[in-house]
Amino acid sequence: MSGRRWIAAALLALAPLAFCAHAAGPAPGTSRAVAFVGVDVLPMDRDVRLDDHTVVVRDGRIVEIAPTAEARVPEEAERIDGAGRVLMPGLAEMHGHVPGADRPEEVEDTLLLYLANGVTLVRNMSGDPSHPALRARIESGEVAGPTLVVASPWLRGEDAAAVEAEVRTHRAAGAELIKLGSIPAEAYPTMVRTADALGLPFAGHIPSGVGLVAALDAGQASIDHLDRYVEFLVPGAPVADAEAGWFGSAWVDRVDTARIDEAVRRTVAAGTWNVPTLSLVEHMASAETPERMLAWPEMRYMPARERTRWLRAKREYAQRPDFQPDAAARLVALRRQLLKALHDGGAPIALGSDAPQFFNVPGFSVHREMAMMQAAGLTPYEVLVTGTRNPARALGTPDDFGTVEVGRRADLVLLDGDPREALAHARTPVGVMVRGQWWPRDRLQTALERIAARNASGE
Repeated sequence: MSGRRWIAAALLALAPLAFCAHAAGPAPGTSRAVAFVGVDVLPMDRDVRLDDHTVVVRDGRIVEIAPTAEARVPEEAERIDGAGRVLMPGLAEMHGHVPGADRPEEVEDTLLLYLANGVTLVRNMSGDPSHPALRARIESGEVAGPTLVVASPWLRGEDAAAVEAEVRTHRAAGAELIKLGSIPAEAYPTMVRTADALGLPFAGHIPSGVGLVAALDAGQASIDHLDRYVEFLVPGAPVADAEAGWFGSAWVDRVDTARIDEAVRRTVAAGTWNVPTLSLVEHMASAETPERMLAWPEMRYMPARERTRWLRAKREYAQRPDFQPDAAARLVALRRQLLKALHDGGAPIALGSDAPQFFNVPGFSVHREMAMMQAAGLTPYEVLVTGTRNPARALGTPDDFGTVEVGRRADLVLLDGDPREALAHARTPVGVMVRGQWWPRDRLQTALERIAARNASGE
């Protein structure tokens, strides 16, 4: 299934989710009409700032955008003062993780961490059997959180028959896409045929032995972490790439960067999306000690056992022969070069940071990821596109969210400054609206303080 054919499949897979969103309306306790008055709007369908506009939301959808002097604000509407502030679409985390039902408090905390950082949609790439029900509870307003796109659990079948059975089981259970993991290379074609037949996109890793070309030819919906690109850049490299190391780290000195153009061309032709997750590698490759990284302000929102696991992982990676400082720095530089080339060549890019994972705290890590994307050569506006308009396109629903336009879902972030001028303006929202429900900063801050207190007490 080509990347372009995947859009049609995604629309079918997302149909139950779309139905829930329309049927539920606004979350309980929210005003049925909200107006952002006198705000400057970043519509994100183009690079422009609309000064002194009023945006009216009703029943979870944007119903009017007009200059403030001309806007018609319903009498019963809750008015939010936007003077001197900027309104933009909410961000999407296209490679996020949400815990399973065995950790209910962490589920709640994770969802709130995303919201507090302006993330209004998460493509959850760590599936759990409880997630389809969680998705429905979020949509109904019973649980606070960003809209959830539910992937299957990591695909692990040991042969083609087991993989086919897994795919069918996950589809019947409500998964909207297949999260690719460590299946045998010989089972990959069966997975592709089965997923195509069921209208399910498949995304994530490229299994060992499959290779970049085969994944692109098969129409993999997204390649996450720039997986297998380094291996492709090594002339004559075997497809059975078990010795390539972590994301190609062992082969970084063998790459031929002249092959980047061919990788870009193939990716564009396939229509496959990339979710780069630069931070996944850059945090592990950083010369900053894990002790200093654990002193980052957002670390207080993570459970102690997770922080300990990250500290141990970074120490262990520092001992790997394929991940020593010089090689790690070259891998970081190469991945940034790849991202810039893919973007400039027209290959579609969507924002994702892989959180919580390796010092990536949900929500907070999206902003670190965006800074890395800018460091790779994208402009702030181009980075913001990857987190707003592009995710809607990647999910096959370009008219549903991701821009500030009439008819779009009211997933919005109110900021004190223009993030096109400095991405840091997006880090601390004045407030966040998700599906028409308004979360002012004080409410978000209260949630953050509660999470920090729980983790400090060791609960």
